[in-house]
Amino acid sequence: MLARHGHSYRARVGREVADAGFCAAKKTRFHGVRLHLIAQRRAGRLPLPAQVWLCGASHHDSKAFIEERPEVPSTELFGDLAYPTPEIISHLQEQRTRLVAPRKKPKGKELTDDESYYNRLVRRIRQPVESLFNWMEEKTQIQRASKVRSTDALMIHCWGKLVVAFFLLVFNY
Repeated sequence: MLARHGHSYRARVGREVADAGFCAAKKTRFHGVRLHLIAQRRAGRLPLPAQVWLCGASHHDSKAFIEERPEVPSTELFGDLAYPTPEIISHLQEQRTRLVAPRKKPKGKELTDDESYYNRLVRRIRQPVESLFNWMEEKTQIQRASKVRSTDALMIHCWGKLVVAFFLLVFNY
């Protein structure tokens, strides 16, 4: 986050890569970039990132995935509610990868008990990825980029913090 709330609309830092977006989890508007990653599951430990990319804050998760077109052949990909789109499903089917994502609630209806149970199971499997994001923020404070003043500095900030996080993750600090 380079700027938050009302400042996000006037921010000009890193316009080549950063823009205004909304963080639903924190219910806040911000100017900056979004971090996307695909990670390998590890029993009893934080997942190990396999693919990482950045995009503008306004990019929806599904749009960022389609633009990046990551290679995830012959596996299962556990995504959130943003991932079950026709473009993503066809991209993954080409690679023989199965997408596992929570079911969306139909408009004007409720989920069945089976669908609610399925969603709880998927969220339970996805929880380590959310924990990884929280751990990275706690260890590196990657979201605190308000002092960054150029696109180059933004890239150094983001990738430098990610290198530190991955070093700590791999060497169990």
